[in-house]
Amino acid sequence: MLASRLLLATALAGVLATPAYAQERGARNVILMISDGIGFNGWLAADYYQGLAGEQSYQVARPDGTTPVVYGLDHHALNLIDASGTLLPSGGDGTLAAGAVAQGYDPRTRWMRFEHTMLNDFPPVGEDYTSYTDSAAAGTALMAGRKTSNGRVNLDWTGEEVLRTIAQIAMDQGRAAGSVASVMVSHATPAAVIAHNVSRNNYVDIFNEMVASDLDVIMGAGHPLYDNSGNPVEPEDEEAFRFVGGSATLAALTSEEGLNGFTFIDAAEDFQALAAGEISPERVVGIARAGSTLQASREGLPEADTPSGMAFNPVVPDLPTMSLSALNVLSQDEDGFFLMIEGGAVDWMGHANDMPRFIEEQIDFNLAVDAVIAWVEENSSWDETLLIVTSDHECGGIWGEGTWTNGVGGPVAADRSEEAVLAANFNPAEDVFNAYLAVQDRGAGSMPGYQWASGNHTNELVPLWAMGPGAELFAEFTRTDLEAAELWGEPYGWNGHFIDNTVVFHVMNEVFAADQRVAATQ
Repeated sequence: MLASRLLLATALAGVLATPAYAQERGARNVILMISDGIGFNGWLAADYYQGLAGEQSYQVARPDGTTPVVYGLDHHALNLIDASGTLLPSGGDGTLAAGAVAQGYDPRTRWMRFEHTMLNDFPPVGEDYTSYTDSAAAGTALMAGRKTSNGRVNLDWTGEEVLRTIAQIAMDQGRAAGSVASVMVSHATPAAVIAHNVSRNNYVDIFNEMVASDLDVIMGAGHPLYDNSGNPVEPEDEEAFRFVGGSATLAALTSEEGLNGFTFIDAAEDFQALAAGEISPERVVGIARAGSTLQASREGLPEADTPSGMAFNPVVPDLPTMSLSALNVLSQDEDGFFLMIEGGAVDWMGHANDMPRFIEEQIDFNLAVDAVIAWVEENSSWDETLLIVTSDHECGGIWGEGTWTNGVGGPVAADRSEEAVLAANFNPAEDVFNAYLAVQDRGAGSMPGYQWASGNHTNELVPLWAMGPGAELFAEFTRTDLEAAELWGEPYGWNGHFIDNTVVFHVMNEVFAADQRVAATQ
């Protein structure tokens, strides 16, 4: 027996003498793609419209056999409380806060009440954003791995502790990094790539921190000289320049000398040339010629065969073009890169309860993922690039038609008036909940069966797909929500396993660290 133990100990010593990371797969590149404000029902709505539920490029095995993993994602934030433990209103400056408590997501209690994921919106609390996260807190969790209170960007809930983001870590390792968004370039999610601020609304400071950083790509909307339909406008005051750091910053970026080595572009043809590889600057600030969003807020354009029935703004690039532009810049770094790409206006159309434009925005995001996957398979590989496709939170409380009976109208607003949209939302004092219903598939090219429960965010789980080195690491952090899987699992092959949003940062950090460790042994 003793001899056997000695033999076993010797064998184990040999195994343990081998570095634990010898067999691990590091990632040279990480691409994080965030469709802002969309949960499982919203994802299904767009996928049904496209006729691609479960068949999107990131939902199926790739030609080389790489198979994506799929999970749910919990994205709750921290609520501020005073010294007596009383919940403080969201959006305050935090000066009265004595502590913070997690909003949480508990699958054991979530399904007890329909309104549970937006419970505090209603009396007796009546305080929105205290049941769910905003994009700043969610972006911080995804990109810095820590929970914080709503409104904070890469600072803890006190506003004092500075949190390092995955972009900073990547750049410290010699990699390039960049941010792309279909909304204002300094909005909450792109801000979370690199900025640190007590308020997501401090756009001037946020953008100036972005251009002062080592980021190589900064792209988005927020152009002060154009409206959302691509028409030139005359800025009324300095406030019009806030998303691009103020008039002085824009003047410096567009001057002959430039700013911090950045090449500035804003014309659609320049984005297209960059995406096609016809130009290859080392650093780029690209501000599309749109005031706030690439397409979601356009007005007055001709009729067209689009989900909304309106032609797209022709003077801005689409998200696929911006994504390829960023990849062509960042991939010039031999050490690899981190890139965040956000379909930001999906959330905006969720707030507006505008399903046709919600679907337009999600289709643009899906096409951007298609473009990224094609780029990886042509220029990189799934052995060196990790792709994560997810959302930061759900918005609008999308459910299948018939989920509740509306006491003052039908399942969908009769018109786009504010009164009609609000009346169609769920109100526990007036409406009758029937059953949890997923959105209904009405065929490709047709609107799905749906209802909007809210004009705000909710705490509903959102999906996550990942493939490439490190995708298997998510399996180490799962919990399970079987009720959610019964609603949304079948089209995506999802078994109800979900993770916390902070795990996304930790997986990205680990695959970069593994790449560093492997490189050190070569």
